[in-house]
Amino acid sequence: MISIPRPPIRRRATSGSVTIRTLLTALAWLCLASPAAAHLTPNSEIRLNFAPGLVKADIVVPQAEFGYATGLPTDNSTASLAKAQARVVADMAVLDANGKPWRVAVDRIAFEQIAGPPDLHLELSLTPPPGSPDRSLLWRWHVVTREAPNHFALLVVDGDLAGGVSGERELIGALTAGKSELLVERGKAGLGALFLNAMALGARHIAEGYDHLLFLLALLLPAPMLAAGGRWGEARPPAATLHKLAWIVTAFTVGHSTTLILAALFGVRLPPQPVEAGIALSVLVSAIHAARPVFPGKEPLVAGLFGLVHGLAFATLVSNFGLGTTTRIVAILGFNLGIEAVQLGVVAVTLPVLLMLARWRYGNRARLVLAVLTGIAALVWLSERLGLS
Repeated sequence: MISIPRPPIRRRATSGSVTIRTLLTALAWLCLASPAAAHLTPNSEIRLNFAPGLVKADIVVPQAEFGYATGLPTDNSTASLAKAQARVVADMAVLDANGKPWRVAVDRIAFEQIAGPPDLHLELSLTPPPGSPDRSLLWRWHVVTREAPNHFALLVVDGDLAGGVSGERELIGALTAGKSELLVERGKAGLGALFLNAMALGARHIAEGYDHLLFLLALLLPAPMLAAGGRWGEARPPAATLHKLAWIVTAFTVGHSTTLILAALFGVRLPPQPVEAGIALSVLVSAIHAARPVFPGKEPLVAGLFGLVHGLAFATLVSNFGLGTTTRIVAILGFNLGIEAVQLGVVAVTLPVLLMLARWRYGNRARLVLAVLTGIAALVWLSERLGLS
């Protein structure tokens, strides 16, 4: 839900000021409708991501406007970045209800071009004063707006897992020269809400992760069959098939859970490109195995090993699960249970189909067609993720 606070009514309000407010609102809607990673209008953006005990802020300031307003150099030299950081930190503040400042740590700063003109990008970690709530803050902003009154900054909540916001953008309002403060009040949210929302996030992520599901389905495809002479032959008994499926799904869960925990608790990371390419490779390997037995009897081992790679793809999702060990564990547990629920649902739906396919007259041909289609999809993904197409 997009909530835009109404500016306070002033006695000197004119038709011109009403028009300006209308234009600001229209611009805000346009910005939120854009899927680009960076804004495409010459305004600043402040994107907040709430987690227990921590707020992450991603700040984007147009490079040209920043240079004009401050007179500072806008290159990526150490000296220039230090001056830019000092200026931004001096021209902003994050306060609690009693006026006590939050701790602001700059994790990253750079002038870079992502979409549209180049911008100044800052990534901040914000922690509340001792005893202050971590879901209520007053944002004060004078960056560029003091020198350029026509400039404004949109304050947006990008994520709030405990509050149920994930993958959506909620506009708080616009910070201008005349309105330099905005109150962000997220209400109360306990560990129960965090668990349920993390579970929903895990379920949605795996349901929308076609490469994750396709890898698992391709491994399950030959499970009702016995390997003989380098081919898939006789049908496996139903009880043995169910046992096999259970081992494959469990091994995959253990694999992705291991790297998920390492990412959330210990900061283990790999660059996105090799991880995504590894996932595509896992789909290709499982597709080949579905056509001809490459590692018969070792499907759970392969599921577990490739599950480690798939778990690394979840690292960015769990990076904002909070500072405390308890909150991270609760969120990881919910996230994993969401993934597991979808996986079990997929197995429950596909098991009767797989058993029927193993005993159907044209089952082998159907399995080969499915394996080939999966392999083609994997090759396309692998080519895209390696930058070959």
